[in-house]
Amino acid sequence: MFKLMLQFIEVAKAKNVTQAANQLCLSQPTLSHNMQKLEEKLDCKLFNRNSKGITLTKGGELLFEQAKLMQHLYDNTLIKLENNKLRHQAELKIGCGDAWWHLFIRDCVKDFRDTYPHTNITVDVGDHLQLMNLLLTNELSIFVGHEIVGLAQYEDILFYPLFSSHEEVYVRKGHPLLEIVCSNEDTARFPSVDLGSSKKRYAHLQQPTPERSSFYKRHYLQEKVTYTTNSFLTAIDLLQTSDAILPYPVNMKAYFETFDIVPLQMQECFNRATIGAYLHKDGRQDKQSLALLEQFKELIKNNPHIKS
Repeated sequence: MFKLMLQFIEVAKAKNVTQAANQLCLSQPTLSHNMQKLEEKLDCKLFNRNSKGITLTKGGELLFEQAKLMQHLYDNTLIKLENNKLRHQAELKIGCGDAWWHLFIRDCVKDFRDTYPHTNITVDVGDHLQLMNLLLTNELSIFVGHEIVGLAQYEDILFYPLFSSHEEVYVRKGHPLLEIVCSNEDTARFPSVDLGSSKKRYAHLQQPTPERSSFYKRHYLQEKVTYTTNSFLTAIDLLQTSDAILPYPVNMKAYFETFDIVPLQMQECFNRATIGAYLHKDGRQDKQSLALLEQFKELIKNNPHIKS
């Protein structure tokens, strides 16, 4: 029926069955037969036929107006269906830590948004264990974070190193430790801000290792007061309003200075880590994931705050 209505619109526009048939790539007899069939279905005469062509009856004029509305609705539906397909076809589901979002991931997302303006984008910002959990449950297709020491073995997960980073220990301006070159014993006397999710929640993802045990002992992390938050802005507020310390990547030094938060002078490096991209093994064949990896490398290479 809908096909007949579309043919009727062409006949009504042309006011000539032969011209409409040519436009529709149909034979004139076929189109004439179809219009007669439409009149029979509707039990309504639609055309006045004469030697000069055809005109619409009152019923034909009414149907023409309604048929144009139906065609407009149909065309809009096709457009919406296509946009819906595009939204999910190249959907970006990416995760990262706050530092990496600020330094290069947001530029990557902007480029993706400009290239695929009708596509869904999901960005999860959190610590590496939280993001690993989202990757394993297929809520993310890729994430950038620290290499996880003691990661429980998942054969379907791959890690691609991107660059190395070390952590400074950040405090508010005016902090008493800024007057000295600090040891681990010095920083152990002050609370630490732990920017991340509950460690117990994702304990199954990280196995105990000698390296982790040594790190915890060296920094007295099991003995000191800890302020845990999953909010980057809350972590900044905690630093600004207390004598707490925050170990965080050196790459964020310039950003923290805008909040009057500065690094301590340390006797030794607080921590070093490899930063890279995690993705499913099957993702190696995913053109989007591989393209993102190459884009990460290019953005990192051109970023003055990152030394790969």
